[in-house]
Amino acid sequence: MNEFILFGTTHLLTLFIIFVASFGFAYFAKSNYNEQSYLSFEKFFGYLLIANELFKPLVLTTFGDYRWTNTVPLHMCHISSYATGLFLLTREKRFFDFAYFWGLGGGTMALLTPDIQFTFPDLDFITLFFGHGILFFAIIYITITLKQQITFSSLINAMKYPLYMLPFIYLLNLGIDQIADPDYPPNLWYLMHPPGGASLMDLFPPLFQNPPWHIIPTMPLAGIIFLLLYSPFYLSKEK
Repeated sequence: MNEFILFGTTHLLTLFIIFVASFGFAYFAKSNYNEQSYLSFEKFFGYLLIANELFKPLVLTTFGDYRWTNTVPLHMCHISSYATGLFLLTREKRFFDFAYFWGLGGGTMALLTPDIQFTFPDLDFITLFFGHGILFFAIIYITITLKQQITFSSLINAMKYPLYMLPFIYLLNLGIDQIADPDYPPNLWYLMHPPGGASLMDLFPPLFQNPPWHIIPTMPLAGIIFLLLYSPFYLSKEK
């Protein structure tokens, strides 16, 4: 199996397919959107996002070198997929407040700097790009086709909810680690050790590259990224 090359031909081609499919379909659907016509599609996609994350651990443990201890589907992108799926099923705005910022911000970073070792057709490559790809597709669809608005309070909520969840996720890591095989430790939200692949954490000062100290620079960095994601809505409102 060939090693994954960051921004190599396979990586760039995969990103191209995801981005073109996402924006192309969103603008196509926007031009002829009818709520009744697209209702079944939106419900299907909502269930797909949720089911993919719930069944992915079964696929990884059955066909890959994984155990349940390092496949608990509670990473930030997993939660973003649940939130996006629930928005498509319920139209509850609070779900999209979280999904837009963490799914588009964190999910796009996962696509650009994936934490994988081998390239296509490795199982890790397929599951990572499929899961993050459909999440990106859904968020772009909701933003462009459904014209879902993001407000400053949405940004505040996106920063607030993870802070509430952070202690629970850290304690869950510690609890699972007590019973996990040393070769299959938990690493939810990368609170236990850095990602194996390249990431923005590599740019942090050495002290802050190792969890849990990476939380200190990560929060203001997330704030900057979220402000950039919010800026098109702010500028559109001002205009």
